Amino acid sequence: MVKALKLKGKLRLLLTIVAGLLVTMNALAQQITITGIVKDTTGEPVIGANILEKGTTNGTITDYDGNFRLTVKQGAILVFSYIGTQPQELSAKPSMNVILKDDAQLLDDVVVIGYGSVKKSDATGSVIAVKPDDFNKGNRISAQDALVGKVAGVNVVSGSGAPGQGATIRIRSGASLSASNDPLIVIDGVPVDNSSIEGSSNLIGAINPNDIETFTVLKDASATAIYGSRASNGVIIITTKKGTSNKLQVNYTNNFSVSHIVDKLDILTASEFREFVPTVTGVPTNPEFGCTSTDWQDEIYRTAFGHEHNLSLSGKVNMQAPYRVSVGYTDQNGIIKTNNYKRYTFGGGISPTFFDNHLSVNLNAKLSFEKDNKVDSGVVGSALSYDPTRPARTYSPSWQTDPGLGYFIWMNGNSPMAIQGDNPVAQLELQDRVAKVTRSIGNATFDYKVHGFEDLRFNLNLGYDILESKYNRDVPDLAGMMYTGNMKDGTGLAERSTQKKRNTLLDFYANYTKDFGKHAVNAMAGYGWQHFWKKLDQSTNDPRGNELFSPKHYETEYYLLSFYGRFNYTYDNRYMLTATLRSDASSRFNKDNRWGLFPSVALGWRINQEAFLIDSNVVSDLKLRLSYGVTGQQDIINDYPYMTTFSVSYPESSYQFGDQWYYTYRPNGFDSDIKWETTTTWNAGIDYGFLGNRIYGSVDYYKRFTKDLLNQINVISGTNYSPVIFTNIGEMENQGLEFSVNVVPVHTKDFEWTVGLNYTWSDSKITKLNVIDSKSSFVETGSISGTGKFVQAFMVDETPYTFYLAKQAYDDAGKPIEGQYIQPDGSVSSTETRYATGKSALPTSLLGFNTRFSYRNWDLALSGHGAFGNYIYNYVRASDYKESVYSDQGSYSNILRFTRDNGFNQQRLYTDHFLEKGDYFRFDNITLGYTFNKLWNNSSKLNLNFGIQNLFTITSYSGIDPEMYSGIDKNVYQRPRIYTFGMNLTF
Repeated sequence: MVKALKLKGKLRLLLTIVAGLLVTMNALAQQITITGIVKDTTGEPVIGANILEKGTTNGTITDYDGNFRLTVKQGAILVFSYIGTQPQELSAKPSMNVILKDDAQLLDDVVVIGYGSVKKSDATGSVIAVKPDDFNKGNRISAQDALVGKVAGVNVVSGSGAPGQGATIRIRSGASLSASNDPLIVIDGVPVDNSSIEGSSNLIGAINPNDIETFTVLKDASATAIYGSRASNGVIIITTKKGTSNKLQVNYTNNFSVSHIVDKLDILTASEFREFVPTVTGVPTNPEFGCTSTDWQDEIYRTAFGHEHNLSLSGKVNMQAPYRVSVGYTDQNGIIKTNNYKRYTFGGGISPTFFDNHLSVNLNAKLSFEKDNKVDSGVVGSALSYDPTRPARTYSPSWQTDPGLGYFIWMNGNSPMAIQGDNPVAQLELQDRVAKVTRSIGNATFDYKVHGFEDLRFNLNLGYDILESKYNRDVPDLAGMMYTGNMKDGTGLAERSTQKKRNTLLDFYANYTKDFGKHAVNAMAGYGWQHFWKKLDQSTNDPRGNELFSPKHYETEYYLLSFYGRFNYTYDNRYMLTATLRSDASSRFNKDNRWGLFPSVALGWRINQEAFLIDSNVVSDLKLRLSYGVTGQQDIINDYPYMTTFSVSYPESSYQFGDQWYYTYRPNGFDSDIKWETTTTWNAGIDYGFLGNRIYGSVDYYKRFTKDLLNQINVISGTNYSPVIFTNIGEMENQGLEFSVNVVPVHTKDFEWTVGLNYTWSDSKITKLNVIDSKSSFVETGSISGTGKFVQAFMVDETPYTFYLAKQAYDDAGKPIEGQYIQPDGSVSSTETRYATGKSALPTSLLGFNTRFSYRNWDLALSGHGAFGNYIYNYVRASDYKESVYSDQGSYSNILRFTRDNGFNQQRLYTDHFLEKGDYFRFDNITLGYTFNKLWNNSSKLNLNFGIQNLFTITSYSGIDPEMYSGIDKNVYQRPRIYTFGMNLTF
């Protein structure tokens, strides 16, 4: 019996073993071992790419050469992924060669926000990220050029056509009047100083556009409130390129450009001038003309050449420290003779990790040197008005001792005339105006992921922005302009101005991120400290070093202290909440008003994740956003507006002791109760996408209320040290609608066509301006020429920068009646009664457009932008009049052909006859390029391109160029048309 039981046990064990072997063999028969390699689009192996058997935890990563080996079930789906590339799902095969493509939508997936980043799908605020188009970029000398027409609600208007010039950037029209309306610009985590730079108008001219990876524009209060005190006018975050390639990657770009003027002012020729002048009242019976025919515009303009070169190297040190270094050189001549801009840049960054990737260090430094040979801003006006019958040069044998130094000037006997226009050629060639700016911006960030508690991170950011600018102006003795300016006796000029600025900061914050099933939480809290310091030294001597005026000096500083926090909550990837709170202290206010509190809250609903849409083949993205927030403003010219300070008076106010002139000092007005200006913003938005995001974009409506405006107003004489002070008086409302759409009409293997369009409508109104408001109380603005001449006003119930002019009377034929104006009661008289025209320099609509065609290796791209609803005061015409052809001193001046045919006999500056619509649409760039791939290996490629910038402009405006933020057309350095040929080599 016992033996039988043992036999049965052995038999059972044998059967169990056999069954197990059969199961194992069957399982093995259903598995395969895969070997393969993963590469990027350049053919380089991808190190550390993830390969995962879908639906399991079975996976591996690629080795140093991009190879992998993995055993999976028969018929398994493998998921290949790597940071910055599009994930791919492929059926398992014994041998696989996988190419991971760059994620073209990565910019839409992750956007940079204040003190961190967030998935675009999780963003609850109005946040737009823009990657500069490496192809259709035109001749971008300055960083802000890449933003022109690209973002709804953002208006970028360059100051002039001179190379290297700055631009006026307005996000949602700005929220202030007398305080700064510039957005806060943050470069790699360093908020830069928005105050002016001596001798330069470009606040971010030091940044090489080729080093910029992305612009992120924060528009509504939910997005900007984390920056609190400096975010009322929006925030632009500039992120520069970093090293990502596993192996050394070299990129070299250059372009060569040719620039010329688009149009000239239509003035009288020499023969027309000789014929017309004798017909004008007040001109002598036998006027004395010169013997030449000079086109002064031809004398000052030229065909300008330029070139730019940029070289960058990127890679990784020991495969754990990505780095990138770059150098750049720009040399661009302006279309006005003697104007030249040079820039040298260096950028470097390295991002090592330590302690098993728990500590990340990011070191960045940007160095630049700019040299700008500037031209006199009045030379364009001089070329318009100078007598066309006179020569540029006298060719006198005694020119070295003659007044004017051989350049024609108006003489009264042997003495230069006391009042005369300047010879435009002499303005260019007899003075040397050079601005040099040396700047360094950098920071070091330390991000520590706590060991054993990796959901918590600590971040320390130490940054700086150091700048030194030198502006020199040299004019020799006897130069014609020294008889109309400076000492007005021919004494030359040696003006020296040096400005130093230093901005240092410290930010320390903690970030906690955790997912709890369907719940996702992200919390951040931090502390910030920033110090701004600047100093100016200015002297005015003659060429021999003798002091003409006592030197000017000032040194000033202010501090910002901040505590801030943000909380993000997401439920089931559908419902989102963001709340921020920031408290700022500014040393610009007294201790009782120093601190400001700036909260915001935002809600988001991803409707496309709901059950009724999640399987839709049409709707690929649909998110509703609603936000509310408060931001602050303290960015005014004076760092000490609450206390008594003194300023150096103008040269005209100098006092003479013996042979020496001394500047006087005057007390400035102050308001001890001055405090924060605050802006409250409501924003409702929708992000949408259809047909797999072949059509996508956003719609936003916002309304802003600004109170306690930091405003410069007049006060009753004797109540303060000055009749004008900065104080908190005024309120303003602003609302707008923004719409953007991007479409991919065609997408095939060989051909792709993309179209982008953005539109903005905005409306601003001043609702309070003074303690007691009336139609007669307003703030003057829009200076034209001389002291006290203005054509715009800030008034209650009007848009900022509304034109304030007299209403012109016309005859039955529609011709203006000179010196006659329509009065408020409808009568007509010679009284120049001025009124608020209801027409502003601010556009009510903006439009941006871009399209691109790509066929195999060919690319064709076109972009443009426009503004509508704005008006322009044509001061070029308004300042011109028939009787100006002759002065009592005995000199002659040219006029416009328009003035000869339709102008007034005398100057009529304040008539609305010269107020014109400023609507325009400009075709900015068209570029054609061809790319040669795999020149000598898989990673080498060359792109050659040809482009035209400032192609043409559609407008009804009668002047040279309708694009000007001030709305006042004076001596404009026009934007040139530029032809560029460029190349981009990568290997």
